[in-house]
Amino acid sequence: MLLFLASLLAVPLLHTGGLFTTGLAPIADADIPVAQRSVQACAKCHPKQLAEWQHSRHSRAWTNALFQREYKQQPLNWCVHCHAPLQSQFAQVQAKGGPLADEGVSCAVCHVRGGKLLARTRHPDSPHDTVVSADFGSAEFCAGCHQFNFPLFASNGQVSGYSAFPMQDTVAQFQRGPYYLQGKGRCGDCHAQSPAGHTFPGAHDPQQLKQALSYSLCRTGSGLQLTLTNRGAGHNVPTGDVHRHIVARLWRSSSPEQLFELSLGRRYEPVEAGGKRTIVDTTLAPAQSRTYQVPGVPLGVAEKSIGKPIAKPIASELGSGDPLNFQLRYVYTIDEFPFPGHEVAEPTYLDIISERIEPQRLPMCAK
Repeated sequence: MLLFLASLLAVPLLHTGGLFTTGLAPIADADIPVAQRSVQACAKCHPKQLAEWQHSRHSRAWTNALFQREYKQQPLNWCVHCHAPLQSQFAQVQAKGGPLADEGVSCAVCHVRGGKLLARTRHPDSPHDTVVSADFGSAEFCAGCHQFNFPLFASNGQVSGYSAFPMQDTVAQFQRGPYYLQGKGRCGDCHAQSPAGHTFPGAHDPQQLKQALSYSLCRTGSGLQLTLTNRGAGHNVPTGDVHRHIVARLWRSSSPEQLFELSLGRRYEPVEAGGKRTIVDTTLAPAQSRTYQVPGVPLGVAEKSIGKPIAKPIASELGSGDPLNFQLRYVYTIDEFPFPGHEVAEPTYLDIISERIEPQRLPMCAK
């Protein structure tokens, strides 16, 4: 399976090959003493790393409410093998849960194989029997959990393999992008910049999102022009889970019914051989800008009379002082506003930008 993944990505295998199972099986940990499988075994010597990890999404990979809602709707072993990857964690999940499973993507998941510690470098005073690999923490390393195709299902309903089309394409997006091609080949260049390198900020981190995306607004003769730019992410935005999307909204305070809205994300269709494939992709690739025309009347909102809009244009009377409201929101779930009975015990979205804009201060668009 690792060979299959490598051929899919067209990248060389890790020197520490066979580290991950691409979700098809748990990671064997029988050679790790029971007392050393928990993150607490690392706490005494690595308190800074542990403290950062505790604030990361890795530490909540199994327990976070967004994942748990999806898992309860479709409890696949395949999901467990990435969100609580160790064999002993899987055993606890099958036994209705336990503290080791709750640790999610723990120290041992990335750093221990065959009774040896895995790392990019070894400190001279380290007591560990360490396998040093320059590939540790590389894009190819992270592909073990962040790059995979749509699953195929066996007769028992469990995942048996992968289709030919990517479901999470994050690492391949990065490898097609300018940063990787310029020799910046480590995911950690952006996601491991904390003092101890273990917070791994991503789509749930407000600062990370603000660094990834920027926008500009200007006036045209009959409306507005909105430009969105992926200025800082080495992969597409949004990326990862299939439900993730970004919503941009613009409305006048005096006429919220004139809301202009667009969505960046992916849409899929089933494939006869199994799995799905992407048929629409409006995500932003690294360094890509895309410009949208905000018409006088948002599409799909105003009724028409003899072919002419009769509703108040969103950009009309720009000098009146009536504020414009702009919102750029990252949505993690398929339902931004869950219906009763489907609520999630953590936010389903994060506002990247939420601003009130004085329209008369907007510049005219360059011709």
